[in-house]
Amino acid sequence: MSLQSLADGKGESVEPRAVPEQAIRRGQAVQAARSQRIKFTNDANDRFLATLRSRVADYFQATGRSRTGGAKILFKGIFYGGLAAALYALTLSGRLGGGGTFFSAMACGLFVLLLVANTAHDAAHDALSGNKKFDRFVHMIVFSLLGSNAYLWRMRHVKSHHNFPNVNGCDVDIDENPFIRLSPNHPGRWYQAYQHLYVPLIYALVALHSIFFQDLIYLFKKRLANLHDIRHPPHQYVLFVVSKTAYLGLALALPIALLDYAWWQVLIGYLFVTGVQSLVFAFMLIGTHFTEETAFPVVDEEGYLPHSWADHALLTSTDWLPRSPLANFIAGGANAHAAHHLFPNVSHVHYIAISEIIRETAAEFGKPYKEAGLLEMTSSHFRLLRRLGRQPG
Repeated sequence: MSLQSLADGKGESVEPRAVPEQAIRRGQAVQAARSQRIKFTNDANDRFLATLRSRVADYFQATGRSRTGGAKILFKGIFYGGLAAALYALTLSGRLGGGGTFFSAMACGLFVLLLVANTAHDAAHDALSGNKKFDRFVHMIVFSLLGSNAYLWRMRHVKSHHNFPNVNGCDVDIDENPFIRLSPNHPGRWYQAYQHLYVPLIYALVALHSIFFQDLIYLFKKRLANLHDIRHPPHQYVLFVVSKTAYLGLALALPIALLDYAWWQVLIGYLFVTGVQSLVFAFMLIGTHFTEETAFPVVDEEGYLPHSWADHALLTSTDWLPRSPLANFIAGGANAHAAHHLFPNVSHVHYIAISEIIRETAAEFGKPYKEAGLLEMTSSHFRLLRRLGRQPG
């Protein structure tokens, strides 16, 4: 895909590159994002969004389906959960030999990741069953199998990332970090000129960083992107310890106790499993917001973003194979990011139909809707990394 010129809410073009006088403007934008209530432009008269919502409502009325996952989600939960449980038991049986045990553990880790993507993500948005308490319970249990704290993940995902994707100071997923420059509105460092080469090593550490460092830091942070004066219910501290302990018991303590291998051999296997989980997770998702085609909007002095909420969702998202049943079954809707950001409280099992509605409606209104193949999107992501790494910051 080539870099596109994308129209904003006022009919002007927006280039997903750093703004002029970027060092000054970047500081002003982040400060504005942190100190003001951020607003979208032209939201009140967004005919595109009104039409889109009406057509999606017509889809549900015509099909008689609920916005939740229904039987499809139940099947996917049993399918991925059953395979993960069976492979876990097979791994601990000690009957497979060294190589077989390693690959069984690897497959188990991948199916746990897919279980999270296909059930816990919907549950985090209360789109799994229609019962909020049940959804939160599933979200907590399933995310704990991955080692991440469900409560903290939902807080930053739903309350930060979904509000203002790709906006500095408002989206925790695009917070500056010293290793990777993901936005033209971040400062550049000399070694990031090589980030497109070393970034797979960074991505392979995502799970370990989240499990052992990020969650702990976020638990005690009082300010996180657009979230201020953060306070957690007391029982969440208890659940944090319980969930982490249970995860470490399942992932390390039981294998060390039951398998006829040295503890360091089990630890090496664990590191490989989390590395593969991290890479699969990263390459399913990283290009959905960070490609040459996605925008990185900046707030003005009055706290306004240059687009309507719906335009912003389209400008900052790239879909990969959004109408593919296989991609939907595997990725749990992560491949249909425009649908997810425009209809976050709808289960991903509907995203194939909704993505088609978005594509047709966007074309009718002249709105930017971007889709690609997985390889095409990933290539665009690495081109973005290479350009940002060499672009002055």
